[in-house]
Amino acid sequence: MISITGAIEVFVYGFCHAKSQTYPYVGNRVGDLWVMRDTPARKNERKVEVISHGVSPENVVHTIQESGIGWHFLCDIHDESEDFQDKRDLYKSLGYRAMSTEWLFAHDMGDIPVFNSDPPVRQILDQEMLKTINQVASQPQKLRAGTRKFSVWDDNRDFGWVTSIPFQDSAWVSDLYVHKELRGQGYGKALMSKLLQVDRDHGVKQSVLLSSSDGARVYPHLGYQQIGVLQMFCPIKR
Repeated sequence: MISITGAIEVFVYGFCHAKSQTYPYVGNRVGDLWVMRDTPARKNERKVEVISHGVSPENVVHTIQESGIGWHFLCDIHDESEDFQDKRDLYKSLGYRAMSTEWLFAHDMGDIPVFNSDPPVRQILDQEMLKTINQVASQPQKLRAGTRKFSVWDDNRDFGWVTSIPFQDSAWVSDLYVHKELRGQGYGKALMSKLLQVDRDHGVKQSVLLSSSDGARVYPHLGYQQIGVLQMFCPIKR
């Protein structure tokens, strides 16, 4: 199974690739941290995100201050055996407040269960194919270069979407979404099953994603294993 360090590298690449749709969003190393931000800098830039793993909160904050990173959100990714509250208390003492928690999962592509749906999941192969789908969301899905996108749809509407962003021999899972009124009918599992099968056919050795608490109960049924926890913080004072 991929290490947390390796999974973070996949996360940084995939997350930045997804956010670079309108303007370059780049992840760079600053000391032992990853810093993701609009590059080059611009007025009204999107939020800066700092990723830490295996670094003490004191050293994380020291590096941030010494580097002049400015206003940011901090994602501390750690092993699930570490005490959540201890981590939060340490960052609180350093001037941060806890915001949210997500779970880091990885799949070794060995055992991929098959989940089907009606209508079936199909890969979006080109822009012309995308245009044939009647998308009901206010912000329609787009097909980005360097990605593999999958959807469920019929003659009337779309049901759900998911995107794979390949990186070296791995892939980042982005934007799994099923319309609210259609959830609980197996479309999410079918989308993920198809994504994993196609990724494996293209040589992907490990699939990585971040999940909410709801998703954390679903992904193990698809063969994913939890390898870490992401706690997000931001400075109490801007």
